[in-house]
Amino acid sequence: MSIRQMKGVALACLLLPAAACAQSAPPSASAITLSGVLDLGLRQVRNAGLGTDRSVVHGASSTSRLVIRGQEDLGSGRGASFFLDGTIVADTGGAGASAPSGQFWDRRATVSLTDRSLGELRLGRDWVPTQLVWSGFDPFSTLGVASANTFRSTAASRVLGQAFGTAPETQAANPTLRVSNAVEYFLPSGLGGLHGGLIATAGERGTTAAGQTSGRGLRLGWSAGRFMVSAAQFTTRNTRSGQDFVDRSLGASWNFGDAKLSLAQRRWRHGDDRQVNTLLGLTVAAGAGQIRLSWVHADQSGTSAATNGSDATLLGAGYVHPLSKRTTLYGQVARVSNQGGASFAIPGGPAVSASPTAANHFGGRRSTAWEIGLRHDF
Repeated sequence: MSIRQMKGVALACLLLPAAACAQSAPPSASAITLSGVLDLGLRQVRNAGLGTDRSVVHGASSTSRLVIRGQEDLGSGRGASFFLDGTIVADTGGAGASAPSGQFWDRRATVSLTDRSLGELRLGRDWVPTQLVWSGFDPFSTLGVASANTFRSTAASRVLGQAFGTAPETQAANPTLRVSNAVEYFLPSGLGGLHGGLIATAGERGTTAAGQTSGRGLRLGWSAGRFMVSAAQFTTRNTRSGQDFVDRSLGASWNFGDAKLSLAQRRWRHGDDRQVNTLLGLTVAAGAGQIRLSWVHADQSGTSAATNGSDATLLGAGYVHPLSKRTTLYGQVARVSNQGGASFAIPGGPAVSASPTAANHFGGRRSTAWEIGLRHDF
């Protein structure tokens, strides 16, 4: 189905009664649903020595997106389904902002077969398992100015830059967020809290810079009551250098009822270069809303003393307040402190450079930001 046809399906579901969006089979056996999020906010980012920028941004609390999904009951505990999930660049009316050029359903585009006893087989574009683990323990779900993915920068992170390059399109395509051409298997539910799966992706003679990853990975976790632990690994074979890039994440959380404490770590390795990102997160109920706090530290290491001293720390705080089941107000603040030659910055501010000879060299400086916004689920 073409992008134009997909847009037609979405428009039809908006204009027609809900029953018209279901297939001809009985609703209990087969259905198509439309949902999504619109999230817009105001952001200010100050990069020390370079000035301050203000902007309208999208997806700072929850990614603005359009989701079309369908499912069919095949009987005897088996089912078939599809899932289409595309970014809405709500501040400009664009789409597919976080994907390589031409991808409308940039977040997820999959088809699945499920069996109650055997699990799920899934094909298409999906999340890399290490990102699922990492974002699951971040109070900010790796979004906004306080995102734990602030250190996922191919320009500032030596290990990512060496493995995938530093071009802007590479930032979107490198396989630390999502991967295309995937074959996945997921464990069935009902295994006493055990969950996880396997994934393999076909590079199809392409490059990671073009969003074509040759890789293998797995994820395994266990939850019991208020405690959860999870770990994942994904290895990319077709890096820019030809050496394997290994991405590992693990974490644990404890829900105290009115508060949830989480500790996680994400490790990247490519050749002699390493980056270890450590996260400590806390969410606390505050009346109808929720306070979110996080501390993230990036520790870079390699063959040079300059790389070994180029670390950074992120402090984040935020508050979300629901106005209804579908509408939420939020506010968030963050600060990144760089050490040595580290040049990480919060997105949305004046352009920075890791090059010591550049006029906007940002090594060792601070990036601070705040944002306020409104999110509506539909």
